[in-house]
Amino acid sequence: MRLAYTVRSEQIKMKHTPFRAIHLCLPVMGAVLFVIYYLLYGNTTDYKKLKMILELTATVFPLLISVVVSLNVTLEEKASHFQTLLAVPNRHKILLAKLAYLYDAGVIALSFLFLLFVLGTQLFGIAGSVQIVTLVKAVAGIAFCNLIIYILHLFLSFKFGLGLSLFWGVFESLQCILYSNIELKHIAKYIPFAWSMNWVRDSLNNQLLIHRIEWVWVAVLTIGGLLLVLLWFSHWEGRKNYE
Repeated sequence: MRLAYTVRSEQIKMKHTPFRAIHLCLPVMGAVLFVIYYLLYGNTTDYKKLKMILELTATVFPLLISVVVSLNVTLEEKASHFQTLLAVPNRHKILLAKLAYLYDAGVIALSFLFLLFVLGTQLFGIAGSVQIVTLVKAVAGIAFCNLIIYILHLFLSFKFGLGLSLFWGVFESLQCILYSNIELKHIAKYIPFAWSMNWVRDSLNNQLLIHRIEWVWVAVLTIGGLLLVLLWFSHWEGRKNYE
C-alpha cells in the first residue's frame, strides 16, 4: 500500500509538467502518421508496412524515455538537490515507484498509439491489411524490452544528470536504426537497445518460440539490471557536486 502512495506522489509531482502532454500528443501524432502511411502506400506489402511502423516506434521509444525520465529526476534535483530522497529510509521504494509510474505511463501511451492506429485503419477501410495478432505481440514485446531502458535512464539521470541521459537516448535511437538493417548474432543479441528490434523481427517472422531461450535470458538480464540499480540507489549519496 505504501508503494501505491509513493506512485501517487510521483503522479502529483508531474502534474504541472509536459509529462502528460508528451504521453497524449505523441501517440495521437504517431497514429495519424501511421494511418497516412498506410493510405499512401497501399500497394506496398503488408509485411513491409507493419515492419516500418513497428521499427520506427522501437527507434523513437528510447529517446522519449530519456526525455521523460530526465524530466522526472530533474524535478527532484531542482527541489532540494536530492536531499529529500537521501533522507528517506527504504529508498529503493522511491526508485521502484518512479519506475512503476514512468513505465506504466509509457506502456499506456504505446498502447494508445496503436489503438488509435487500428481505429484509424478501420475508419478508412484499410483494417484488413493490418495483422492484429502480430501487431499485439510486437507491441507487447516493445513494451517489455524497453523496461531495461527505463531502468538504465533512471541510473544515468541520478548519477550523471540530464545531459548524459539525453545524449545516451539519442545514441540508443541511432543504434536501433542500425540494428533494423542488420541481424545481430550470438552475444550481440543481448545488447539492451537491440532487444526491441530483435523482438519485432521475431514477431513478424513467427520466430519467438524458436528463440525462446534468448528471450528468457533477456528477462533474466532485465530483472538482474533492476536489482543492481536498486542496490546502487539504496547506497547512493548524491552527486559529487552536491557533497
